[in-house]
Amino acid sequence: MTLEAIHEVDILTDGTITVFLEVTGEVPAVRRSFDEDLPRLVDCEILDTDQTTMVQLRYHPTEFNRAILEIHRSYGVLVQYPMVFVDPAQSSLRVTVAGPSKDIQQLVAETRDLAELTVEAVMEYDHTASRQFHELTTRQREVLLTAYECGYYEVPREATYEDIAAELDCSASSVGQTLRRIESRLVTVTVSNRTGARTET
Repeated sequence: MTLEAIHEVDILTDGTITVFLEVTGEVPAVRRSFDEDLPRLVDCEILDTDQTTMVQLRYHPTEFNRAILEIHRSYGVLVQYPMVFVDPAQSSLRVTVAGPSKDIQQLVAETRDLAELTVEAVMEYDHTASRQFHELTTRQREVLLTAYECGYYEVPREATYEDIAAELDCSASSVGQTLRRIESRLVTVTVSNRTGARTET
């Protein structure tokens, strides 16, 4: 089993933590992994589809788990889900947060007292674009970013489906199908948002 991303995490009133995980692996292996490796587990539900496997866990947290979550709840910051595992073997996560600069600086400082942390980028926050991008699946984001980096969206176009497929080690037809789904989704959301804005005016 490989951890891919965390789609939601929260502390419940009884002190347990719920987390919604995206993983890869056969369902029996996934269930066995959590049963054997998480003795504080209270409940585990697995949803397996053709595209992804999602796991909802409820467990008793360690002091570290609780401290990390409490820090994020102490400041006016918004965590952008999913949080993506960049090194599952070491439970290394890429986390994007948005909020006032002062709050984020305090969050970073307190988090560094508990764990190793590297700031990769600081930028202006566009909540609409961020939400639409992060609502894509992990695979869709990978294909979209690769297409962008290859120059597929340059004018004139600098890459083909075949070029992108070579980078991703998959078929050109798979790339084309995935990009069409992504583009359809993003265009639909963008146009519907603008239509809604005009209607309210």
